[in-house]
Amino acid sequence: MLRHIVMKAVFVLLSLAHSEVIQAEGTVQYAEPNYAKWGKLAMEETSKAYRNASIVDYKYEGRTVISEGEAEERFVLWIVKDTREFGVRVSIRVKTGTDELINVRMKELNPNN
Repeated sequence: MLRHIVMKAVFVLLSLAHSEVIQAEGTVQYAEPNYAKWGKLAMEETSKAYRNASIVDYKYEGRTVISEGEAEERFVLWIVKDTREFGVRVSIRVKTGTDELINVRMKELNPNN
C-alpha cells in the first residue's frame, strides 16, 4: 500500500517538473506555450481547407526569424480524409513586435518529406 502511494507521489512530482506551472492564489494553472495561439489558427485554417477531414495529430516544428520584425511559426498536422492519410505543413508568418498575422500558407507533404 505504501509502495503505491510513494509511486503515485513520484509520478505527480515528475509530471509537475516537466510542465510549466504557475501558482496563483492557491490554485495551479498550466501556462500555454507561446505558440498556442498560432497552433489553434493552424488547425482552424486546415479544417476550413480540408472539409470533412479529421486532424489526428499535430506537431509544432518551431519558430524561424525571417527578418527583423518578422517570424514564421511552423506546424505539421496529420490529416485523415476518407481512406487517405497525409501531412500538411502550415506556415504562419507574424509580425514579432505586435504579434499580428501576416499570412498563412499550407502545403501537403509527400510521404518522404
